[in-house]
Amino acid sequence: MAESAEIQVRVLYDFEGDSGGGELTITEGDVLFVTNQDVGDGWWEGRMPSGQIGLFPETYVEVIPEGAAAAPSAPPVQVAEPAAAATAPQDYAYDQNQGYAQEEEDGYRDRAESWDEGGEWDESGTQEPAPATSTTSSYLDGADGAAHSREFKQSESGIQRSGTIRKNINRFSTFVKSGGEAFLLGETKARAAGGEEVALFQSPEGPRWTQAQSFELTVTEPTKKSKLKGMKSFIAYTISMSTTGELVERRYKHFDWLHDRLVEKFTVLAVPPLPDKQYAGRYGEDFIEKRRERLEMWLNRVARHPVISRSMVFQHFLTCKDEKAWKVGKRRAEKDDLVGSEFFITVTRGPDIDATAGDQEVDHFGRFVKSMDDNMVRLKTRCQEHCEQHSGVFTREYQKLGLVFTKLSETFAMEEKPYAGAITEAFGQTGRTYESVAKLYEEQPKNDLLPLLDVIREYLGMLSTYPDMVEVQKESSLKIQQCRKLQEEEKMADSAVQQIADRGTVLTASMQAEINHFHSERVIDLKAAMQHFMKEQIAFHERVIDNLREALGKYDGC
Repeated sequence: MAESAEIQVRVLYDFEGDSGGGELTITEGDVLFVTNQDVGDGWWEGRMPSGQIGLFPETYVEVIPEGAAAAPSAPPVQVAEPAAAATAPQDYAYDQNQGYAQEEEDGYRDRAESWDEGGEWDESGTQEPAPATSTTSSYLDGADGAAHSREFKQSESGIQRSGTIRKNINRFSTFVKSGGEAFLLGETKARAAGGEEVALFQSPEGPRWTQAQSFELTVTEPTKKSKLKGMKSFIAYTISMSTTGELVERRYKHFDWLHDRLVEKFTVLAVPPLPDKQYAGRYGEDFIEKRRERLEMWLNRVARHPVISRSMVFQHFLTCKDEKAWKVGKRRAEKDDLVGSEFFITVTRGPDIDATAGDQEVDHFGRFVKSMDDNMVRLKTRCQEHCEQHSGVFTREYQKLGLVFTKLSETFAMEEKPYAGAITEAFGQTGRTYESVAKLYEEQPKNDLLPLLDVIREYLGMLSTYPDMVEVQKESSLKIQQCRKLQEEEKMADSAVQQIADRGTVLTASMQAEINHFHSERVIDLKAAMQHFMKEQIAFHERVIDNLREALGKYDGC
C-alpha cells in the first residue's frame, strides 16, 4: 500500500460512514491525514487525529497546502478494525411504525463514487462540459429579413437594453439559467435530430402531450454485493419492463445518474425528485425494502410521463446490458445539446392557443400548487403524528386496559364458586381482547398510513418542481409584452415580434400540457391512494369490532 507523506486534508461536508464497511464518520472542519490515495472509485484512506483509520470520499475534502496552518502533529498510528470503528449515528434509521417522523433529510448525493465500478461500467466518471450558449442576439429586421446584431448595455433599471429589446441582467434567474430566454429570443443553436420530435394535440381540456406506449416497471431482488476485495459494499436492484420482460441490474448511483441527466435535459418539465440516499442503516432489511418500493414508484412515475418516458437516456437506462454500448450511450447522454429550454426546439407547434387564457391558466396553477403543497404538508404532519400515536399512546392505553381486566379475572379466580366461573372467564377474555386490540393498533400504520405517506411524499417532491416552471412561463409572457410595446413604438420589426410570439406559444402550450398531465395523474393517484386508505381503515375497525363481539359473547353464559 502506497502511503502519502503527511498529506493533510480539511473536511468540506459531513459524511456518516458505514463502520462495517471500514468508512470514517467525518464532520465539516475536521483535519485528516491521508494514508492512501490509490483506493480507487473516488475513495481515499485516511487517519483521524484520534488514530482511527478508514475510508472517506475524496470529493468531501480539500488538500491543505504545505506550510499552511492545520492540525497538530499526528499521534502514533493506531489501526482500528472496521468493526471497532466509530459507529455512525442511527438517528435517521427507518421505523415503519413511526412513519417518516425520523426520515432522513440528507441533501447530498453520493458524489464520492464515480461511475466506474472497477471497469464494470465506464473508465471515467467525469462529464464533459456542455457547449457554451451564445450570448449574441440577432433578429430579423425589415422586409428583407436581414439579421442585425444588437449591442446590449446596462441601464439604470438593472436591465440590459438593446436598440429593440431589453434582456434580463439577472443571469441567475430560472428564466435565464434554464435557457428559456435564449429559446424565446431565438439564440439557441441546437437542432432536433430525427426521432426526438415531441407533439402536442388539442384536447377538450387544452393542449396535451401525445401519449407514448404505456408500460410498467418492477424493481426486485435487492442484493448486497461488494468490490475492492470486500472493502466496499453496495445494493444492486433488478429492473424489469412489462413490455419486454428483459432484466437489467442497477445500483442506486445509477438511478442518481439518470435523475441528474433527466433534470438537466428536462429543466422545464416536472422530473420527480429521486428518493434520498441514506448512509446510516442502509443495509437493514426494512430500509432496503423501503428504498426498493420508492425506487419502483419513482421509475413508474417517470415511465408515465409521455415525453420523458420515451427519451433516449431513459430507454438506455432501462434496456442497455452490453458494457460497451452502455459507455457509448452514457457519453451521448452527457453530451446532449437539447437540454434545458432547448428542449422546446423538439416541440412541434401544435394547436393555436389563446395566449391570454394560457397565461391565466399558468398563473392559477401557480396558486394551486402553493395551496396544495401547504395542505399536503399539513396532511403529512397529521399522518406522522397518527403513526406515532398508534405505536405509542393508543397501544399503551389498550394494553393497560387489558391488563386491568386480566388482573381482575385473576382476583375472581381466587374464589372458586360454581356459579362464578363463567364471569371469571369472561373478564379474562375481555383482558385478552384489549391486548389483541392494542396489537392491532400497533401494526395498523403499515396497512394504511404508511402507504398514504408514500404518496404524500412523492407529491410533495413533484410539487417542488413546478414554481420554477411557472416562473419561466411568466417571464416569457413579460418578455413578449415588452416586444409588443416596442412594436407599437416602431422600435422592433413585426417579423421579429411574431417569431418571438410563436416561440412563446410553444412554451405556453408545453406548460399547459404539463399542467393537464399533472392533474390527470393527480386524480388517478389520489383516488387509488384514498380508496386503499379507507378500505384498510374499515377493515381495521371491523377487526376491532369482531374482537369485541367475541368478548361480549362470553357474558351471555354468565
